[in-house]
Order: sequence, then C-alpha cells, then structure tokens
Amino acid sequence: MRRLFLAVPFALIASTALGAGWESGMQEDEGGSVMMAWVFGAQGGDVPPELRMMCGDELVLRYGQGAAPEGAPDPIIDTPVSFTFDFGDDILSLDMQYEDIDGMYAAYFPTDSLIVGFLRTEDSVAVDAPSGPWPVQEFTLEGSSKAIAAVLKSCR
Repeated sequence: MRRLFLAVPFALIASTALGAGWESGMQEDEGGSVMMAWVFGAQGGDVPPELRMMCGDELVLRYGQGAAPEGAPDPIIDTPVSFTFDFGDDILSLDMQYEDIDGMYAAYFPTDSLIVGFLRTEDSVAVDAPSGPWPVQEFTLEGSSKAIAAVLKSCR
C-alpha cells in the first residue's frame, strides 16, 4: 500500500451502507451563490456526515463529521486537525482547519491537487481523524467525477 501525505495549512469503515451518490448545484454561501458538489455519509441521524467541495480563491474541501459522539470534546478551533482519506490502495493525510461559521473542517488547495484526482476516480473514501473521538466515516464516490467537474468548471 502506498502512503501519501498532503499537508495544507488552513486548512474519517464504520458504516455498513453508503449514502446516495454525489450531487452538484448552486448553493448559497456567505458570499452569494456558488457551484458546490456534495455527498452525505450513511451514518449520522439528524446530522449526517458530509463532504462538500466548492471554489473560492482556491478549491475548498469541507468535511462535516455528523452528530457528535456522546462526551466528545468541542472542536479545536485554532489548530489544524490531520485527517486521513483512505481510498483503499492509497491514503492521503490532509490538515483541515475547523471553521465555526458552518461547523465543518476545511482545506484549501489548487484544483490540480492529488486529492481531487482520487475523489473523482475511486469508488469510496473513508475519512478519519486518528487523534480524535469521531468514528471513521465512509462516503461513496459514485457520481463524484461529474459533480466535481461542475465545480472545477466554475473555478475558471
């Protein structure tokens, strides 16, 4: 197994079934309407885990961990958290910063970053924060290529 590391400043296979595939469309964000791609994980009840991608000054990947496990500490606001993105044969490590405005972790990177290619071409991804109390979350990547392509087109 190759192990790849991608550290980004500023910047989760516990579920038995994956959520529906990726979608894309215009969504309201703090700066107005933006093209977004997203997928929800299978776990989470009222607050399912999710991955979101959109363009800003750079490409943004957001990760919402879903409902907090009982007794989980508050998110670390001032320090990036290292998450692993396990694609089966390849694992990427990505530093993500908690953003209180939407309660998600975020990483910013160029559109040609390695993680974008994996998210567009693999079957699924398991996201984990090895240092935290959150369970590993698995997401399908079905439909991700088309959804992410719509976001990338909006970046130009």
